[in-house]
Amino acid sequence: MKAVATLLLGMAVQTAGYIAFADNVGDHMVLQQAPSKAGIFGSLNTTSLMGTEPTVTATVIPVGGSPYEVPAKLTNNSNNWVAYLRPTPAGGNYTIKVTCTGCAPEGPNTIEMSDVTFGDVWYCGGQSNMALPLSHTLSRNDSLKAIQAGQFSNIRIYQMNSNMNEPISWGTLLNATQIPIRHSHNLFFSFSSTCYYFGQELTRMMGDKAPPIGLINTAFGGSRAAQWTPNATSIQCGNVTIKGTSQRFFDDRVMPFSQMSIKGFVWYQGENDMGNVFGNSKYSTGYSCEIPKMVGAWRSAFSKEPNTTSPDAPFGLVTLASSGGEGHPDIGGMYFAQTGSYGDIPNAVFPNTFLAHAYDLADPFSNTTCYKIGCCETPPNPTKDCHGCEAFCASGAATGFYMSAIHPRNKLPVGQRLAQACYGTVYEPGKVAVKGPVISGCSVSNGILTVKFNEKMLNGDHVVVDSYQRGNNASMLQVLTNSTLFCLQTGTTTVPGSAVCLDNGYGKSVFYEKAPLFNSLKTWPMVNIEVASATTITADVSDYGEIFGIRYAFFEGENNGCCGLNNRTSGPCPQASCPLKSTSGLPATPFVAHVVNGKCKCISPQVCDE
Repeated sequence: MKAVATLLLGMAVQTAGYIAFADNVGDHMVLQQAPSKAGIFGSLNTTSLMGTEPTVTATVIPVGGSPYEVPAKLTNNSNNWVAYLRPTPAGGNYTIKVTCTGCAPEGPNTIEMSDVTFGDVWYCGGQSNMALPLSHTLSRNDSLKAIQAGQFSNIRIYQMNSNMNEPISWGTLLNATQIPIRHSHNLFFSFSSTCYYFGQELTRMMGDKAPPIGLINTAFGGSRAAQWTPNATSIQCGNVTIKGTSQRFFDDRVMPFSQMSIKGFVWYQGENDMGNVFGNSKYSTGYSCEIPKMVGAWRSAFSKEPNTTSPDAPFGLVTLASSGGEGHPDIGGMYFAQTGSYGDIPNAVFPNTFLAHAYDLADPFSNTTCYKIGCCETPPNPTKDCHGCEAFCASGAATGFYMSAIHPRNKLPVGQRLAQACYGTVYEPGKVAVKGPVISGCSVSNGILTVKFNEKMLNGDHVVVDSYQRGNNASMLQVLTNSTLFCLQTGTTTVPGSAVCLDNGYGKSVFYEKAPLFNSLKTWPMVNIEVASATTITADVSDYGEIFGIRYAFFEGENNGCCGLNNRTSGPCPQASCPLKSTSGLPATPFVAHVVNGKCKCISPQVCDE
């Protein structure tokens, strides 16, 4: 009979015969190890059942072991089936046969998948910086050589088709490297770089204890958080706009995997929400409210069947690179919103989460002037001064940008930070540092600002101030000199020459008849910083009289905050060059706070009154 297309939770399934696996279930896949029950699922063609109720049974056949059977459940008016397998330890090689009795008049109908193993499955979602293919990353060839030499053989990948990625059926990394695609690349180079480097570095950290790891990439470039969130969830947050495409990716790219038990999630998104309201989870507004609720919706969907995905499955996220503003200001306010307005995660609205900062990981050549004025053409534009563009052009020729520096090509350190945070949170809690300095308070006395950092969160590390261009005060620590200009997010108005602050740090909007310079270095000058103790830094602020606020890593100089005030050179911006970090090399968590009566007062619900 002809193939009949059915729909499984938003994913098209081609049914050749009477029973089929879903597109994301098949040979070479990784199923979630014990204690979870792994789920496999697919579709039935019930048009020829002649009024009978079919039965579906899955038979699990381990190489060198004893087979067992589990009955499948029929769903969606018997158009779909799902079978939950016995909790199984990591490893092994399995063939799984699924038989439908009563589907076909001529007798039982059986399908099978082979070379299946068990391990930890991680689901990766978000927008373009998650989707960015490995072909646009600086470390891709090192990874390719390592895979060809037999490393990371525990990792298997699956990828949905998107506006940036080729579809990849379940398979090993080595197999993906051997499948050519356009532009002389291989299929492996089409896979999500952030997702892959997370798995690669997690494997490296776990060493011999690393289980098989399954990586699923569903990211879609240019997507908004509302598209990944059920509408019924988004409307719980004020200032979140429901559009025609809202919920689209929750239906099409999240739910098709919800019956597949997983270990956890990794998320990198936010650029296309820079023009929306950041809000605050305390007031149930904006992005700050929506993302924690999206996490809850995902966890609920994946854990609907008891003893499958954990109801509080680990969720990792990446803060935006400094180039991620999409032309909008106030990226520091977005960093704050990405934590649910607590300044750091995990917290009350973001339980069992881990975080990797990317604000100091902009592309080494974020200033793309050389490209824009034609200096990298052959021959270079003769009407332009291209002196000093040689390094930029050589870097671009070796590894092309995807669109622009909004997609940093240095995704390996992002994966390293994600893996370290995951390892020290999920696999070996407390064994490694998972974050840099996190503000716990501040005070001003006799013209000296002292900033304190949470000793427990440093996990034995000390605060470090790396070298920076002190002559330019390029410490990235700023102090507020005008009490009326504290603003987390600015907005536009219809009144010429005016401006609006959407959030003054107290959840209030403030209108200004004459637009002030909210983020100028006159309003927020930078100050030089020194280490004062293992958990404190100091800054001389005596030149500014009374100060009314402090903030760190909010500066947006030329899409590369850490180098935005450096003296110009023809070379790249050094990676991770924002100076404030821990002895483990992890960057300080961006922070912002009012200064009231000489003491820090963080924006509620964050507390920093130590």
